[in-house]
Amino acid sequence: METIYNVIQENPDYFAWVFGIVNVLWGLFVYFNKQSHDKALAKLKHELTLDADRRKKVFELKATQYEAYVENLDRFGKKHKVDMPARMQPVFDRYFNDYLAATQSGDKDKEREVITWFSSQISSLMQEGLSDVLKLQSESNRLKLTATDEMIETFTKLEELTKSSMEKANEFIANFTEIVFAQNNELSEQYQAELKVLGDQTQHTAQKLMQQMRAELNEI
Repeated sequence: METIYNVIQENPDYFAWVFGIVNVLWGLFVYFNKQSHDKALAKLKHELTLDADRRKKVFELKATQYEAYVENLDRFGKKHKVDMPARMQPVFDRYFNDYLAATQSGDKDKEREVITWFSSQISSLMQEGLSDVLKLQSESNRLKLTATDEMIETFTKLEELTKSSMEKANEFIANFTEIVFAQNNELSEQYQAELKVLGDQTQHTAQKLMQQMRAELNEI
């Protein structure tokens, strides 16, 4: 230590210059290190902001899509559980009244006319129901593109139940006049029981899907 001290005393200017250079270099190191740190921090903040914005947009997009699908699903259920039967009732009433009047008067042409009219009305309602099912399925297929595996499984189950419900309802409607004329109450009750089971399963599956949707949104 004393030797170093003596050397510095013998060359004070040189060591002052060396120490000055060291201080400058250290200052530059601190400066550039701070600049690098600031840039890294700014980059991190930018990335976090972008990620937050992306998450927000994804959340809003998915929330909007899920909300629209659930509303359409509710609308579909209400239409085919309440509105469609209400629309069908006057069709059945008119058919039975007109057909009964035609048979009592022995008017075969009127009977055929009434049957043709009834068939066209029922066919129109069936086509409308099928169109509603296809629209709902198209929307669920679009949501499947970004859905989880669990949600895709539930979507598929819901589609199968909806399709089965429509097929069973159409089968019931197609055989309705025969059931009424034959007074086959047992077959009528069987159809209604099967439709109720399918309806309950559909409702349960829809609730499961909504729970999965909420869980996914919470994870975003």
